[in-house]
Amino acid sequence: MQSLSRARRNFTLSVVSMAFTAGAIAQSPTENWPTKAVTLIAPFTPGGTTDIVARALANQLQIIWKQPVIVDNRPGAGGTVGAAAVARANPDGYTLLLANVGHAAAPALYKNLPYDFVKNLDSITNVALVPNILLVPKSLPVNNVGELIKYMKDSKQPVSYGSAGIGSTQHLSAELLKSMANVDAVHVPYKGAAPMMTDLIGERLEFAIDSAGSAASQISGGNVKAIGITTAKRTASFPNLPTLNESGLPGYTSTTWYSISTTAGTPQPIKDKLYQSIVQALATPGMKNVLAGMSAEPGGMPPAEFDRYVRSEVKRWTDLITNSATIKE
Repeated sequence: MQSLSRARRNFTLSVVSMAFTAGAIAQSPTENWPTKAVTLIAPFTPGGTTDIVARALANQLQIIWKQPVIVDNRPGAGGTVGAAAVARANPDGYTLLLANVGHAAAPALYKNLPYDFVKNLDSITNVALVPNILLVPKSLPVNNVGELIKYMKDSKQPVSYGSAGIGSTQHLSAELLKSMANVDAVHVPYKGAAPMMTDLIGERLEFAIDSAGSAASQISGGNVKAIGITTAKRTASFPNLPTLNESGLPGYTSTTWYSISTTAGTPQPIKDKLYQSIVQALATPGMKNVLAGMSAEPGGMPPAEFDRYVRSEVKRWTDLITNSATIKE
């Protein structure tokens, strides 16, 4: 009888232990992630392409996850203010960054960054690849790339161009143009593409290179003139717009990529779900329509492949910045 009682007690303890283990698994923070609101930090001001992409993606992800996805605009220092916030967040996947090509250049531009883009942030996948467009005010007496270069060389007054901030894709693209065309221009950084575009329209800048996403409506509205596109080949959305590559700057190419990163150390199951959810979001009609309106190619690159791409971009822009005397400010 004593051995029977002991066996019953052991069986009961085993059942309780199994139930506790099953409950722990069911309540695992990675199992049902997300169980609360997710914050997506857009590191530039509202109205620019970064903000547009962030809000479109957030709309789709909150449908997929059945949880709110809050877009938090944190502009400043070429997007590094927002990136730093994600780098120091809890590694639980609840704080995300809509990164872009400017974050790959930031390590070479800023001496005292409070984070390492490769080590402190985990890149999940790219969201979109957007062409950039060379723009001038509608009153500027130039209509193509060659005329703009001549205008800069002949001008007796300093020529200025705007960007969404130091290290942004607009900044790097314009500096690449300056380097290849052997011209000079004064950089005027803003806290986002929207205020930069306002000053370009107001003729307080001579030119700017902006992403097709935020520039398209201003071009179609006749507020600015588009004189070149930065992709290697012409795009279907702007078939009559020549590339800089064919306009006297052979080899010129610079596009804006957007991606999702989260805090380094985030559990792999959460990162896997993030990747799967982003791919699912990119396949929705709503997301496709937004990207098509930007002349953008959708992303979805596998994480390991995209990580290699990010590292190659860091090297590419670091080399350009290191060999330039004018990019660092």
